[in-house]
Amino acid sequence: MPDNTTCSTTGPGLDPSGIESLAADTALEILSTERRRCVLRCLRSVDNPMALADLADEVAALENGTGTAEVSKADAKDAYASLYHADIPKLADADLVEYDQDQKTVALTQTAAELRPLLDVADDWPL
Repeated sequence: MPDNTTCSTTGPGLDPSGIESLAADTALEILSTERRRCVLRCLRSVDNPMALADLADEVAALENGTGTAEVSKADAKDAYASLYHADIPKLADADLVEYDQDQKTVALTQTAAELRPLLDVADDWPL
């Protein structure tokens, strides 16, 4: 006999009603890579737009568990190339960041605040 119970769309403590303008698939795709989660964490800790080169250094430091002074040039260059060619465009297409090509700066948009609950859950997820 079929089970007629309904599936809950919310987990404990997670209210998806705050995520309004971002499709669930898009939000999950954005958060599916550690590098994009690092970008969002770095940008939410600053009030002003961040230079892409500085953001790449911060992301490389987070990924390598070091400070920015200890990041190798190769790791920073790899992070920069990935951010420039893939991650920042994907975040910009989802209206989560604003990238100023002339100034080479990145800033969070208002839409990015909608991802905060999901980003917090992803941060707490056991490895």
